[in-house]
Amino acid sequence: MKEQHDLWLPAGIGRRQLLLGAGTATVLVACGSDDSSSGATTPTTGATTAETTGATTADTTGATTAETTATTVAAAGQKGGTLRVGVVGSTNDLMDGQYIVARADQARMVTGWEPIANYDDDFNIAFNNSLAEEIEAKAPDLFVVRLKQGIEFHNAKTVGAEDLIYSFNRLIDPALGIAPALSEFLDANSFKALDDRTVEISLLKPSVAFLNGMADYGANIVPVDYARFDGDPTTQIGTGAFKLKSFTPGSESVHVRHENYWGTSFLDEVQIIDFSDQSALVNALTSGDIDVAIDIPYAQAGAIESNGDLVLLESAAGNWQTITMRVDVAPFDDVRVRQAMRLIVNREEMVQRVLSGHGRIGNDMYGVLDGSYPKDFAQREQDIDTAKQLLKDAGQENLEIELFAPDDTAGLPEYATAFAEQAKAAGINVTATVLDGGTYWGAEYTQRAFATSYWSTRPYLNQVAQGALPTATYPETHWPPAGSNFEDLYNQAIAEVDQEKRYAIIREMQQMEYDDGGNIIAYFQNLIDGHAASVQGAVSRPNLLNFDHFGRGWKNIWLEQ
Repeated sequence: MKEQHDLWLPAGIGRRQLLLGAGTATVLVACGSDDSSSGATTPTTGATTAETTGATTADTTGATTAETTATTVAAAGQKGGTLRVGVVGSTNDLMDGQYIVARADQARMVTGWEPIANYDDDFNIAFNNSLAEEIEAKAPDLFVVRLKQGIEFHNAKTVGAEDLIYSFNRLIDPALGIAPALSEFLDANSFKALDDRTVEISLLKPSVAFLNGMADYGANIVPVDYARFDGDPTTQIGTGAFKLKSFTPGSESVHVRHENYWGTSFLDEVQIIDFSDQSALVNALTSGDIDVAIDIPYAQAGAIESNGDLVLLESAAGNWQTITMRVDVAPFDDVRVRQAMRLIVNREEMVQRVLSGHGRIGNDMYGVLDGSYPKDFAQREQDIDTAKQLLKDAGQENLEIELFAPDDTAGLPEYATAFAEQAKAAGINVTATVLDGGTYWGAEYTQRAFATSYWSTRPYLNQVAQGALPTATYPETHWPPAGSNFEDLYNQAIAEVDQEKRYAIIREMQQMEYDDGGNIIAYFQNLIDGHAASVQGAVSRPNLLNFDHFGRGWKNIWLEQ
């Protein structure tokens, strides 16, 4: 029998130190030895590639043991050299230590900044690629974060408690809009510095997803007074293995080695170069103008793989692409139209046409690695007759609508085009419009009625906070619809410490999204990148981000010379 007081904690926590005192369960979630001895061991700050054996599994991730081609980076990589990385970008590219819009922003953010915690290969909470030494979870609304000792920012300032507090306050700053959902749990009075590298965090209300939130790739620590790039590269201070030398949005950024980096890195310099489209990106890789191409078209995977000078890097996890329908505007404010659109899709055909087989079918639900994922929901299949009837009942049997996609994300243009063709069988006219990434992710992003998007895998409740609440950072579908109790259920679930009860609440939420939601998730896609054979250190394993999490900020990457 498992005692109720620890059911809210990450699964697998029984292997770690459990301290009972004053009637409260206190658990030390830390990186270290995975044995039954008391006292957690603290990792040295120099080991960034060592396996983290004491990592815990967050019970909201429901992580399954995924096959990993390799788990460690070669310890004896060669020092030196410049890595040229290509990515589709635009003049709308931004640089912010805690916020991204497009994939080019991701590539640059992880180069300079690092999160509080991270996920390991099995999506367990770990600390080998992050700045916390340990997180003490005293209760569902009380956490103590202790930072690793002696970590320096790019400007030689030692990372301290005040920086952690500033970083959290910046995330919840309503003027910035980075993580508005966090403001339900944190305010300026939530933080107390216990010493120069330890902070106590008191939540406004319990959250069983808070630990997972600290492992999100955007939950990075920035120095006090940090602000988004506005022309001066010297302001872009982080802890990452490379610091910014120059940045011209739409052109390139140059990052040089952080000499006082707390871990190990090999390269002298990383250049992240923008390309106008994916064709130009792939051409640059095959001609040798770049060393790495991020997010190549799925149709090009075979050509890359058969080229003896190049290597195809493929990662399978729970990443997903979606066609988004705004539930608050016509025609999608009528649930019958949303239901019809989902029944138009031939999912097996989508995996082959869009992904060239590099993925698996989806069921309009996200969070596939979460323990609460509704595997028993009936697999939705193409049903043109029912789709036609639903459209007729809604008065939309002759619907004409535009479906938008960006040109900078492999799969999304193809997804829109394939859907438009499949929709013809239902008697409606869908026009697939592909925009340049700069325009697509600009002012109209999240405002279009019918669009496409991509997401990394997250635990269900964390994903809801990101995209399915009125306070969501990226409200693409503007879910939930008026009159729904979905948000109330979310608030109940996030505070419920009993896993069985929490999963029951989540089940209600998932049923609502499955029946009436605004996402068409036809598949879970693998991440596909290409690189020169001389590029070493990237590993094919489950990942949130492209190219082995961008080589964990490029620190694991080296050039064979």
